[in-house]
Order: sequence, then structure tokens, then C-alpha cells
Amino acid sequence: MMNVSIARVLFIVLLSVSISGCSTVLTKMGPLIYKLEDGEKSVGEFSKYKFSGGIQSNVIYLEKTPLCTEISEKVRVSQKQVRGRAFSIAELLLFGLGLIDAANAQAVVEVSRTVTPLAKYETGKFVVCGEKEPAANEMLVIQDKQRTFQKQAVTDAKGNLNLDQILADENRVLNLSIRLASDQTEAVSFIYTPRN
Repeated sequence: MMNVSIARVLFIVLLSVSISGCSTVLTKMGPLIYKLEDGEKSVGEFSKYKFSGGIQSNVIYLEKTPLCTEISEKVRVSQKQVRGRAFSIAELLLFGLGLIDAANAQAVVEVSRTVTPLAKYETGKFVVCGEKEPAANEMLVIQDKQRTFQKQAVTDAKGNLNLDQILADENRVLNLSIRLASDQTEAVSFIYTPRN
């Protein structure tokens, strides 16, 4: 009889502890934890064009896509951390009420979350910020690999340049290097065969 009374008292004490939500109370009493995170990314100002294209039947076609700088925001996030998970697990095993306590503790964490914007900065990456279009009126430098000649020519309104017109006085096969006049590093190689 005495064991049953002790068991009832113990059951009532454990039930009241689990209903009070130990994990929830400990989470509410815990301090805020601060950390830095990357926030939203946005598009900055125009920076440069990305050029693409090719050569078909001795005609160069050139297109350009506008690129803008990528802007990222640094934010400070503060929120509480779930504490007393062991109590929730014990409550779950004993009475099944640990789920309520764990859910309440998680809700406290979500409600305590605040995001404070700190600064915006350029990431050094570029993002497309417009439609691809013909690279009209772009100056190209055309030279052979043996460096016996160098010519400059401008693309038309459609971004095209006919090599047969530019190299009309050449009657030999040429190993050409073609690049933008504004960019010394980007070049493509092309074997030019004159049309007879």
C-alpha cells in the first residue's frame, strides 16, 4: 500500500515537472547567442561586359552580356539556444509530454531571433544584369601568329566582321590571333583559309 502511495506521489511530481516545461524554462532563462552571417545578395552597378561568339565561314560574330558586381550584406543574428533537451527526452520517454516541451522551447528560440544588418560589401563576383546583345562597333585586333602583320577592324551593327573583306589581299592560309582591342589577354586562335 505504501509503495502505491509513493508511486502516485512520484508520478504527480514528475507530471507537474514535465507540464512546467523544464526545457522551455531553461531556454527562456538562457542568454542570447550572437553570430555573424551573410544576408541577402543583391546586384550592384554595371561593371563590364562578358564577350562571347564565334567564327563561321570566315565571319566573326560577337555578342556581349552586361555584368554587374554582386553585393552581399553582413548581418548579426542573435537568438537563444534550446537548453535542457535531456529533460524533454526524459519527459517524452515517461509521459509523452516531452514533445510539447520541446516544441515550446523551439518556439522560444524562433521568437527570440533578431537580425541586425551591419554592412554591405562587394563580393568580387559578377552577375548577369541584362540581356545578351550584339557587340556592335567593337574594335578587334587581328594578327597572324608569326607577327608578320597586324590589322584592326570594327564589328558592324550586328556584331559581325567578315574576315574575307579585311584580309582580301591575303591569298595564303593564316594562323590568326583575334582579340578585343580593349583586352590584351583574351584572344582566340583561328586558321583562316581564303576563298578562291
